[in-house]
Amino acid sequence: MIKTGQVKSEADLARKIGISRVRVNQIIRLLILDTQIVRQIENLGDPLLSQIVTERMLRPYIGLPFNKQKNILQIIKS
Repeated sequence: MIKTGQVKSEADLARKIGISRVRVNQIIRLLILDTQIVRQIENLGDPLLSQIVTERMLRPYIGLPFNKQKNILQIIKS
């Protein structure tokens, strides 16, 4: 919605969907993860039968180079 101009900012998006701006920012930051990791997580389906991957588990990998991020792939595949 931000990219398409439907809302001007994270704060506008937060108001529109009824969550805090901080929460919007946390979710958007997850998109910084390498696309290969995001795809692996998407392939797990929704909803997951168990918590294989949590947001808290992913946060430390945000912004790291892919060679460090790929460690999360081993956890997902296990």
